[in-house]
Amino acid sequence: MYLPLFFSEGGVFGLSTKVVKTKSESLSKSKEFQKFKLALEGAKRVLVSTHALPDGDGLGAEAALCHYLKRARKACRVYNPDPLPKRYKFLDPKGNMLLGPGEVELWDTCDLWVIVDTNDPRRLGKLWAELSLRAKKIVFLDHHQELTSVPEVVYPPHALLVVDPDSSSIGESLYHLFSELNLTKINKDVALGLYVSVMTDTNSFRYSRTTALAHQIAGEMIELGVNPEEIYQAIYSSKEVSHLKLLGHMLQNVKVGANAKVAWLEMDLELRKKHQASADDTQSFLNLLLLLKDSEVVCFFREEDDGSVRVSLKSKGKIPISKVAMEFGGGGHEFAAGVALNMPLDRTVEALIKRIDALIDSYEKFGK
Repeated sequence: MYLPLFFSEGGVFGLSTKVVKTKSESLSKSKEFQKFKLALEGAKRVLVSTHALPDGDGLGAEAALCHYLKRARKACRVYNPDPLPKRYKFLDPKGNMLLGPGEVELWDTCDLWVIVDTNDPRRLGKLWAELSLRAKKIVFLDHHQELTSVPEVVYPPHALLVVDPDSSSIGESLYHLFSELNLTKINKDVALGLYVSVMTDTNSFRYSRTTALAHQIAGEMIELGVNPEEIYQAIYSSKEVSHLKLLGHMLQNVKVGANAKVAWLEMDLELRKKHQASADDTQSFLNLLLLLKDSEVVCFFREEDDGSVRVSLKSKGKIPISKVAMEFGGGGHEFAAGVALNMPLDRTVEALIKRIDALIDSYEKFGK
């Protein structure tokens, strides 16, 4: 199933500012949303998860949703395929909410499993097989493009997709959802999660998918007590000296295509381990390639702990690259996508760059 989210006018929990209207149809009128709303309202036990290698969007959304549901007197637990990265520990200072493998006591069954920031069960790793049969209902709350032509992705009958491709972040989707549910009020804890989700997934409001509502949410969350400087410092001023040396090495070895329209970084596992860097410690490296004047598409090829290669793709907004990611079994946004491949690093680079070169050539010649 596919559900576009729509934003309607209306105040949120006593805040005087209007919600920005971006679509004419109301979310509350959709059949799928009503199912999701009823599931949340009726659920006593709610499990929340996000994808492997969690980012600020997924983690912030989890924190916001969990705090919100607990304020509504519902039992809520978070269980993720990977541990909480150090730089996001301020979202869970007591270390008892955003939990990973072996850190949470699971229920035998739960009324609802909400999976945020992905519509791809493969990105849940072992959690999907472990938990999909324990949940009476499953909802994927996402804002990435719906997966197409991926035969290995099959959703069970009790799963529902709630997808908002026009949203800047899951935090933006939750903001609207909370206004529709009205189970409780947004407090500072909920606001912190929403702000982190919106701020990180828009790259501090720089990406083309940044909406007017994203800015409005940020302003309202600040009014509720969120401190933007503290959050920014916690997330982005978190590097060790060894990480900066690794970054220096990577920038000295930037690869650029023959036409300079594509640039990329390659990082094997040995190099990352040498500099004692986790995968999360390198997440921001790719953004620096966007500073290149001539490059329209930039890529980061990183060998993971299990030997697979994680590829992050970003476009400056002229050439959509989600199609390329989907062709290789991945997905994402129109101008920011990713894929994981079980191939050697050199072969992965060769295959992806060849396809991206062809895509760029096609756009320059035919505009598509």
